[in-house]
Amino acid sequence: MGTCGLEGVIRAWEQEQLTTEQTIGQILLLLQELEERHVEYVRRLAK
Repeated sequence: MGTCGLEGVIRAWEQEQLTTEQTIGQILLLLQELEERHVEYVRRLAK
C-alpha cells in the first residue's frame, strides 16, 4: 500500500479494502513522506 499513492489509498477505502483507521494511517505515512521530500528540497535550495 505504501507505493500506490493517495489515489490508490482512496480507491482502496472506497472499495472497503481498508478501514477508516487504516486509511488515515496510510494518509499520514504519505504526508510524512511528502514532508521529508519537502525538507530535502528546501535544504538543497538553500545551498
